[in-house]
Parts: sequence; C-alpha cells; structure tokens
Amino acid sequence: MMYLKYSLNIILTVTLTAGLMSCGGSKPGGAGGPQGEVSAPVKPAPVGNEKIDKFVEDAFSILDELEEMKEGLAEINVTLVEINNHPVGPLEWMKEDMARSLAKAKDGAKQLDPAAIVEALKGKIFGMVESAKKTKVGLDNILKRAQSMLEILPELPAEAKSMGFKGAPKALKAIKGTGGALKAIPGEAKELATEAQTVLENCNKLLKSIGN
Repeated sequence: MMYLKYSLNIILTVTLTAGLMSCGGSKPGGAGGPQGEVSAPVKPAPVGNEKIDKFVEDAFSILDELEEMKEGLAEINVTLVEINNHPVGPLEWMKEDMARSLAKAKDGAKQLDPAAIVEALKGKIFGMVESAKKTKVGLDNILKRAQSMLEILPELPAEAKSMGFKGAPKALKAIKGTGGALKAIPGEAKELATEAQTVLENCNKLLKSIGN
C-alpha cells in the first residue's frame, strides 16, 4: 500500500513538473511565426480550486473584451472602405445611408440637403474616431492586466498539486489551456493598438477630404 502511494506521488510530481515547465515556457509562435488561423480558445469548466478558477475566469473575461474590440475595429474598417470606395464619393455614400434611414419618413427628401449630409458624415466619422480612441485606452488596460496575470501563471501548478491525484490533471489542463491563450494576448493587443491608430489616421484623412 505504501509502495502504491509512493508511486502515485511520483507520477503526480512528474506530471505537475511537466505542467509547470509548460506553463512557464516559451511564448507562443516559433521563429517562423504563426501557421494558419488559430481557433478560438475554449473556456475550461471550473476545477474546484478558487485560485485556478478565478484565474481562468479573469483570463477569459480579458479575451472576451479583446474580441469585442476586434469586432468594433473591423466594423469601422468596413465602413471606411465603403465610404472611400464609393464611386461618386463620401458625401454620396452618406446621402444614400441617410436616405435608407429616412425612407419611411414623409419629409425624408427635405432632410437630405447638402449641409445636413456634410454634418451627418462628419458626425459619423467623429463617432468612429471616439470609438478607436476608447479602444486604444482599453487595450492599454488589457495589456497591463494580462501581464499581471502572466506573473501569477507559474504559481498555479502548485495549486493543482494540492488537489491530489484525482483533481490535479483536470486542473493542470485548465491552467495549460488558459495560460496558452493568455500568452497570446499581449501580441494581439499590440497589433490591435496599431490597427486602432491606423483607423484614427484614416478617419482624419477622410475629415480633411470633406473640408473639416
């Protein structure tokens, strides 16, 4: 019985040591860069350890915020492309957009005077500018939170070990999966910050083109 217990402890120690090395290992992406599109990480189920479960919850909260910011920037970029690529010009794009909104209004045609179109387009662009600025601020916050959590990551395998041979493997799997997703956040946040800055520059160019 003592021999069995000793053997199980050895197996658990080896497993957790491997997990510790994995959690504190190199950053994702080799020298050749990412290979293909990476699938979205799947949030692990709670493992029953408060520290590990909180870590997973906080990490995926950051990932959700990052995804929302990514979608917001993508939407702005689609709008900018539509405006800039309109065959007649930005003002005509705005006129058509307003016409769709006012299609059911009896006095819709009267509201589409040139001055109103210009002001509406400026308002649209200013809205995108504010959204991009908020995204940049939000990304700075996300970066700080992610870096803080990465400092905690190497401590978590010890928490898994405290759960014993039955609970440790599940906990370690949750740590490893979440840790991998967390390590990718700083690079992704920096890329989105660069994209947000490009959006700001493109918005300013568009404002100048319509005589801001």
